[in-house]
Amino acid sequence: MTEKKVNLMEFDSNPNIGLYMFACDKFAIIGIDANKEKMAAIEDVLKVPVYKTTVLSTELIGIFVAGNEDFLVVPDMYDYEMKVFKEIAEKHDVKLLVKDYKLNTLGNNLCFGNKTILINHQYPKGFGLELEKETGYKVIELKVPEYENAGAIATFKNGKYFMAQQVTEENVKEIVDQIGGIGTINSGSNFISSGIVGNSFGVLIGSLSTTVEIQNVVEGLDYL
Repeated sequence: MTEKKVNLMEFDSNPNIGLYMFACDKFAIIGIDANKEKMAAIEDVLKVPVYKTTVLSTELIGIFVAGNEDFLVVPDMYDYEMKVFKEIAEKHDVKLLVKDYKLNTLGNNLCFGNKTILINHQYPKGFGLELEKETGYKVIELKVPEYENAGAIATFKNGKYFMAQQVTEENVKEIVDQIGGIGTINSGSNFISSGIVGNSFGVLIGSLSTTVEIQNVVEGLDYL
C-alpha cells in the first residue's frame, strides 16, 4: 500500500487552508496568488495536478466550491473564471453544476459523501431536489444549532466523515455508520473543513492544529 502523506500547511500564516482550496482524487484548485513552492508542496502530498483561479474575484476557492471526483458544484461567476472551471471539468471528466442561489458559498454549505450530500437546511427545497436529480445522491439536511453550514463543520475523506464536536448522533442518524471521528481543528475550531484538505493519497492539516487534533484526524480518516 502506498504511504499516505500528512503535512501541516498555512497560507500567509493563516492555518485555515480549507478556505482557499478544493481537492479531490483527480485535481486540486487553489487561489491564483499561490506561488510555485506552495503548489509543489500540495502536489507532493495530494498527488494530483493543482490549478489556480479565482471565484468571484476572490481567493476563497474552498468557501465557494463543493464536490468530489464526479461532480463540481460552483456558483455563477465571471466568464473568465467559469472558463477555467469548464476546462478543468472537461479535462478530468467531472460534471460541472452551476448554481445561482443567494446562498452561493457552496463549499461552506455542502459536504459530498458516499452517494450522499449534507446540505445547509436553509436552502430552498428545490435546491436539494435539483442536486438529487442531477447527481443521483441522497440529500440530507444537516441541522446543528448555531452551526448551519454543513460544508464547514464536516469533511468526507477515505469513505468517512469527520465532524465538529457539536454534531450529535441524532443530527446524522442516516449516516452514523460513516462517521470516522468528531473533534476540532486548528486549536479548537469547530469549522473542520477549514483545517483539512485531502484526498485518497494524503491530507493537509491547518498548521495551528494540536498533536491531539492531528492524531484524531489521521486516525479517524484512515491516513495512518
